[in-house]
Amino acid sequence: MWYTEDMKISSILFRSYLLSAAFIAVFLGVFLHLQLVSADSSGTSVSVVNATPAVSNVVISSDPITLTENTTTTVTITATISDGNGCSDVFSSGTISAVLYRSGVAATSSCTADDSNCYRSITLVDTGGTCTGGTDTSGNASGTVPMQYFAEATDASSTFPTQWWVAFVKASDFASASSTATSTAATELNSLYALNITGSISYGSVAAGADTGASNQTATVTNTGNFKIDSEFSGTNMTDGSNTINATQQKYATSSVTYASLTFNLSTTATARDINIVKATSSSTPSTQGTFWGIAIPNGQVAGSYTGTNTFTAVYSSN
Repeated sequence: MWYTEDMKISSILFRSYLLSAAFIAVFLGVFLHLQLVSADSSGTSVSVVNATPAVSNVVISSDPITLTENTTTTVTITATISDGNGCSDVFSSGTISAVLYRSGVAATSSCTADDSNCYRSITLVDTGGTCTGGTDTSGNASGTVPMQYFAEATDASSTFPTQWWVAFVKASDFASASSTATSTAATELNSLYALNITGSISYGSVAAGADTGASNQTATVTNTGNFKIDSEFSGTNMTDGSNTINATQQKYATSSVTYASLTFNLSTTATARDINIVKATSSSTPSTQGTFWGIAIPNGQVAGSYTGTNTFTAVYSSN
């Protein structure tokens, strides 16, 4: 093949064009690539505000509440506490408190402290390390209260059969933001009929054919429950070996009088008597009633030291 001079020049120019086009394509590709990966920056900011804690799952244990005569019974209040800023805002830096009260008292959770119906200033704390700190937002709280034996009952036989006991819990965080919740179960408190006897019925020496006259023996009955009570009285025959003094030779009353004027003869069968001992309202002022006792020794009774047992049983008082 042969080329003219013009054809050679044209071939050279065409090749130069192709080389220039390739160079431009590479340059544009690099430029475009650099444009795609170029970056800039912008500052960010946010203000995290305090979250209000939440209270849930408030529970009274046990349910029903069963008291113990003449002493206190430990009642437990539990609740779940949550805080969006972390549960330590409440458990470590705030407070959790509770009020336990009968539902019908005036001002409900703002009731005046009273061992009969309103227990205040109950402190709740973390239960078993359930609030672990950091980003943990909830934990379980628990607190106890010693309820007195005379706290007011709400069961069917009580003075307040349509009411119940309520736990009110308040959680506050370090910034004093707070929320509250109450128990939802209608927790009953059972009636407690109980008594305690102090004093000895010891008649001393009494001759056959005589009685104790005005020298009564005193047995004091204390109401150790949470409701007004009467008492059932019974006794065994007094014995000394094979010799017996019948229980009916003993008499009793609620006031001190001579043997002949004492109201009731003792029986071996439990017999209810109206003594109407109201419940206590303070642990320092027990509610009591004295009972006064005497005995008559039948003619011909064999000499000896006779013993027996008299039993007092607390029962519901309807008046």
